[in-house]
Amino acid sequence: MSNDSRKDRTKLQLRDAMIQLLGEKSFDQISTTELVKLAKVSRSSFYTHYQDKYDMIEAYQRRLFETIQYVFEKNNGNIHATMLETFEFLKGNQIYAALLSENGSKEIHQFMLQKLKELIQSSFFPQSKHLKLGKLGEIYATTYYANAIFGTTQSWIRRKQKETPTQIANLLVELIN
Repeated sequence: MSNDSRKDRTKLQLRDAMIQLLGEKSFDQISTTELVKLAKVSRSSFYTHYQDKYDMIEAYQRRLFETIQYVFEKNNGNIHATMLETFEFLKGNQIYAALLSENGSKEIHQFMLQKLKELIQSSFFPQSKHLKLGKLGEIYATTYYANAIFGTTQSWIRRKQKETPTQIANLLVELIN
């Protein structure tokens, strides 16, 4: 086996072990020892690739941030299209769903909430002049909707993504409107 494919296999084993562990406990509670044990790789093998567990998820976190950023910008305030594409991405990439779950990292949760607030800000408030909320009301409404969407997303992940991305996106848009 070539060195590259062995390296890739090790990374995939570690990724799959991380997904499994995030299904059971929070990221903060996961130790490198149990990660390498579950992945069936040596500690030295782990440290060949990563400095620590934070370093390991850093690349996934970056890719998640970039993808979410891209999807949100591309769909330019269209909540349904944005949610649908986000759910399709999460459905196809379990590591990202695991990182967004309740057990994922706080950085990812904060990033996602911020992105959702920006999306809601750009899609709702420009056209809803009839919503006499004022600036303060807008701040709280944005937080309210962002947390509702994020919480619903986490429930969907917790429920093992039983609904299709289309079903969950439709449901969310229905709930928001």
